[in-house]
Amino acid sequence: MNPKILLSCPIYDGKEYITERYLKRIKELTYDNYDILLVDTSKTTDFAKKLKEKGFNVIKLKYEENSKIALCNARNYIREYVLNNNYDYFFSLEQDLIPPKDIIEQLLSHNKEVVGGWYYICQFPNTRPCLSREWTMIDMKFTPKPPIMEELGQTELMKVFLGSFGCCLIRRDVLEKISFKILLTFPHHDDTWFYFDCDKNKIGVYIDTNLLIPHFQDYKWKDIFDNNIKHEKELLIPKEVDCKYQEIKI
Repeated sequence: MNPKILLSCPIYDGKEYITERYLKRIKELTYDNYDILLVDTSKTTDFAKKLKEKGFNVIKLKYEENSKIALCNARNYIREYVLNNNYDYFFSLEQDLIPPKDIIEQLLSHNKEVVGGWYYICQFPNTRPCLSREWTMIDMKFTPKPPIMEELGQTELMKVFLGSFGCCLIRRDVLEKISFKILLTFPHHDDTWFYFDCDKNKIGVYIDTNLLIPHFQDYKWKDIFDNNIKHEKELLIPKEVDCKYQEIKI
């Protein structure tokens, strides 16, 4: 039997503009052994109820104003779900990406611990791939070094320092070693720290350069980052957070 895969991601009602298209695509995937789990981080239970009425497996977590805490809580719920229900892989596919229908087969074919597609983030003229070959730290801020397009064109499977959770297949044994975390006062979310932990554990991270995924972003990240800063302004030093979720009945 093919490996058992959980397709999952944190979701919220702010991306309703793309949700119907996303739901349609995740049901159309051609792989024959995957389940779907949607973890709602919205402020109310309304969005989760809508999805549940459509027949989807939905979990509603307690609302967190800080997006870093909300996403980290959701992914730790997903991690435990994968480990407790004998899945072989966690396929992270975020709510605003629409991959090809055979995306799971393509990623599995590489037989890697962590492998993903790639996509663009930010608006013109600052558009860049959401991946980095290396990171440097300047003035307590990490600065990514994304590959140039010529480098992406030279190989079909690129080893990277940092990929993204937008479209990423993570093997079970990686999740057994690494849980999700954040550091308050740093702007980065749990995906960044996950890849740092992969590097510490000598776990290879790869990108299939043929898999450029359409990304229908709403460009609200500045507002999200500003809101996080407002909630963290009293902290003087970085603080690691033990993200613990609380499930809400829907």
